[in-house]
Amino acid sequence: MLFISAILENTSETATRIVGRIKDGDKQLKEKFIKDYIPFIIKNISSFYSIKVVDIKDRDEYSIGLMAFDEAIEKFDSSKNISFLNFAKMVIRRRMIDYFRYINKNNYEIPFSSFSAKNENELEEKLNMFTNDGETNRYDIIHELKEFSKELEAFGLDIKDLPYYMPKHKDSKYMCLSIAKSIMQNKSIYDKLMTKKYFPMKELTKITDVNPKTIERNREFIICICIIYGKNYESFKAHLNQIFL
Repeated sequence: MLFISAILENTSETATRIVGRIKDGDKQLKEKFIKDYIPFIIKNISSFYSIKVVDIKDRDEYSIGLMAFDEAIEKFDSSKNISFLNFAKMVIRRRMIDYFRYINKNNYEIPFSSFSAKNENELEEKLNMFTNDGETNRYDIIHELKEFSKELEAFGLDIKDLPYYMPKHKDSKYMCLSIAKSIMQNKSIYDKLMTKKYFPMKELTKITDVNPKTIERNREFIICICIIYGKNYESFKAHLNQIFL
């Protein structure tokens, strides 16, 4: 087994070749392979944090990373056009996200006022104040934040202006929710909104009793609701659910 030292070079080609030998039945090689690639596993786990995590081997994430790497070995298909290390990185990422979503099942409220910030760094700092655990919940929120921000930009909207998009009166908020639900329940209208970035007003007024001017006046908030529920952004849904209680 002296050739195992070549693993330390950490090349995708070498790893892919060794996984092939493991899948042919060399279980002893598998144990050594995983042990030698612990730095790779830790590196990919640590990429989920903005700060250095001390004693990461004592955390649940480390066990999840090891299991994900083992899973990658078992499921790797050399006929696919992907190196083993890239595949393993993808599996670790998926399992880490699954883990964060599991521990984040308890809803928490993030006031829309938190989104009023001068830049992304300030925005992330504010969001961290409303997480139950600054390390675990942070990833889930920031991931959704960036995805939601991209969706809003496509409509010419800015996530930092969320506090100003939301109506002040409770009746207006419920009206916007009702309109958004009508849009999402009508696939044709929803698809047009998501692809063409405008309200097909003629079709929309047929399924709502709201004046077109009122719909246009609340355009931004209605779009926000449609994106949040349509894309299933759990963190933002948790807050909207609090608003409409």
